[in-house]
Amino acid sequence: MLRFVTFVDGSNLDGVLKHLNLRVDDYGAFYRHVFEQSVHYWGRTFAEGSNWPTAQHTRIYWYVVGKMDEWDLNDPKAEARLRGRFEVNPRLRDAYVEEVLRRDPDVPPERRLEEAWRACFAETREWYDGKKRALDRKKRFYHGVQSATDFVEIRQEGHWKVDLLNHTVNEKGLDTSLAVDMVALQQTYDVALLISGDADGIPSINYVKSQSKHVGVAEFRKGAQADFLGKGTSSRLKIAADFVVQVYEADLVRRNLAYRAAEPDYPSSQSDTSF
Repeated sequence: MLRFVTFVDGSNLDGVLKHLNLRVDDYGAFYRHVFEQSVHYWGRTFAEGSNWPTAQHTRIYWYVVGKMDEWDLNDPKAEARLRGRFEVNPRLRDAYVEEVLRRDPDVPPERRLEEAWRACFAETREWYDGKKRALDRKKRFYHGVQSATDFVEIRQEGHWKVDLLNHTVNEKGLDTSLAVDMVALQQTYDVALLISGDADGIPSINYVKSQSKHVGVAEFRKGAQADFLGKGTSSRLKIAADFVVQVYEADLVRRNLAYRAAEPDYPSSQSDTSF
């Protein structure tokens, strides 16, 4: 029995589905298809011309964001800290002052900084509240997926590090947790399939390969197999892996494993997109 385990970087999966303009409702069926393709490509690499052993998909570890920096924006001390950062950031401060003057050119000079901060703080509060709601929606979604799908374990290892004033988040922890678990769980699988695009996982790939494990990397491509005559582009992650599993957008749609969203929010491209 050949045991397959899939390790999924949730942010990379979200990103590639968005790039392909696809939505997935039944992740159980989606992952079954990816597993079947994995067995096919593994066999083509390692067992061509011989009988393949029976393959079993034993577990899917899906790494997602589970928390974010906590700020109480109703706390005057928190607001004072943010205002201090705002006032020593000339690019940000001047941008809001210009916005205030566009709205009301008659604002007196002594009031401009105060009005600029009020505008910045109001937008920051709205942005942060929106991020908290988005994280809550993600957590409810992943809970539903785990409850409804066999062999899936959601691991909420990721953390959003928040830059409040610039309205950005920097994700931490997903790639590290995935790489550590791939090594720690090596006795539970013969073949590890990665749905990830992070080259930082290469040392872990090399280590488990040295322990006689096989490692595959999923490559999601826009279009159908007939659209690609060559092998596609290389990446450090694909080079480090033993084999590459090619999953095509057209196959996902044709098999009703995914459906196209109404409107893409990126330029259409025929080039392949891989993790």
